[in-house]
Amino acid sequence: MKLHLFNPENDLALADGGFSYCPPPAAMRIATELASLPLWYAGAEDVVSLPDEHILFRNAMATVFNLPKIYNPSMRQVVTSLSPWGWSAQMRHRLKAMGFAKELLPSDAEIEQIRNLSNRVLTIDVLLALRNSGVDTPPLPQYIDNLDDAVSFVNRCERCVVKAPWSGSGKGIMWGIGRAEEPMVHFCKGVIRRQGGVVCEHFLNVKTEFAMEFLATASGIEFAGYSLFTAENGAYVGNILASNEEVERRISEYIPLGKISEVKKCLCDIMRNLLAESGYHGYFGVDMMVYDNGDGCRLNPCMEINLRMNMGVVSRLFYDRFVGYGCKGIYRVSYFKGNGEAYRLHLEMQSEHPLKIVNGRVVKGYMNLVPVTPDNNYIAYAIIE
Repeated sequence: MKLHLFNPENDLALADGGFSYCPPPAAMRIATELASLPLWYAGAEDVVSLPDEHILFRNAMATVFNLPKIYNPSMRQVVTSLSPWGWSAQMRHRLKAMGFAKELLPSDAEIEQIRNLSNRVLTIDVLLALRNSGVDTPPLPQYIDNLDDAVSFVNRCERCVVKAPWSGSGKGIMWGIGRAEEPMVHFCKGVIRRQGGVVCEHFLNVKTEFAMEFLATASGIEFAGYSLFTAENGAYVGNILASNEEVERRISEYIPLGKISEVKKCLCDIMRNLLAESGYHGYFGVDMMVYDNGDGCRLNPCMEINLRMNMGVVSRLFYDRFVGYGCKGIYRVSYFKGNGEAYRLHLEMQSEHPLKIVNGRVVKGYMNLVPVTPDNNYIAYAIIE
């Protein structure tokens, strides 16, 4: 029996590095309001840790879909593995405090390895390894650990992207426009002080973005499928719900599938070697981009590595398990600032896109994947056409 927990603050906990890290209220709100997401990617034989306010939602959905059970402390002795959204020193400490044996937890050394492998600097190593394997890559990003050199990089580039080593979902990113203005200088100075350096990349003219999702097991690395996602200013917005074959068809409009297959094979080999000593078992994603190089489309085979569960895997597994064969749609995670806005959208979507389910699979309509109340600021949902 595997226990799943949703801790989306994991990237912040990795940036902090300490076991006593306390997430900000906004991060905890996301964790609470979207806590039901593991219901859609955990195995039916697994258990999911849910706040009390999510239990009625799970039980209602379980009358239609084959969903995992709800965890309670009496199950602790029969839980054989732990699967949080992501691993950090804070999550290890939290699960230890819940009474789980150290045999089920990564060691301190393994947690440190996972933290190091979650640093965006890893992108440089993976791109270099891909290049050495004969894969075409864009100009390599640079890791810069002092403010003067970071400012010089920004000033030299007509357009660029500067990233914090640890952050997630499009956060911790600044866009350079050929000159290092005060917000950029302030950003670089703060990130270098807190995290030791920044990752600087040349801007690429994106055509489409997608990810290859993988599963690391004791026996190796398995390809788990594609996710085709949408972003705004680098921040994650949602995913296209479609079959792996449909995603490949869309990518092949820009890049030959032979090149995609070559990258997939190389990444399995590279990541198997990188993860060998970390003890990491679970899903991870490699974000990619098709970009216009001026003389045609090319592939950036490693924009970022998410060494944790991610929304791309959620959308992939939700589609494969719960959406009608051949159907298409969108999966979105949305934030609403005003009270009641998420709830109003929820009611509008229910009215405009009535839900139709056949044999435990959604074939049409709107479906919320978390409970929605007038107090929600965050909502995760799917619309199937």
